[in-house]
Amino acid sequence: MADDITPEIKFQILGVIEKLGLIVTAIIVIANILLGYNNIALGAGLGGVLFILDFIAIKLLVNTIFKGAPSTVFIILVFFIKLLIFALIVASLIIFAKINIYGFFIGVTGILIVIIGQGLRGKLDGSL
Repeated sequence: MADDITPEIKFQILGVIEKLGLIVTAIIVIANILLGYNNIALGAGLGGVLFILDFIAIKLLVNTIFKGAPSTVFIILVFFIKLLIFALIVASLIIFAKINIYGFFIGVTGILIVIIGQGLRGKLDGSL
């Protein structure tokens, strides 16, 4: 049944994940600001936005792979470079900018919950 989903529908689901991710990130940031945790709010905002950007990069890479089918070595190299860049950005923010690591992971967790929720919602027969 899951094979019946066309690429256009899958692309729309990814768009929904990104929009819901931004909404969840905004809610987390606003809640932390209202509670007076500005450092956590900044970390959660950066974590959520960076994870959404990483998700978009993965989406673009996967779409490129399915359109052109480049070599396996090239695919692995591109994903490794993307992962390395993301890790360097996160490490730089935590080490040099002193971003609150708890807030950062709260933002990332919010996006992960959105991705898992949309994945479970997308199941046609309701089973895992």
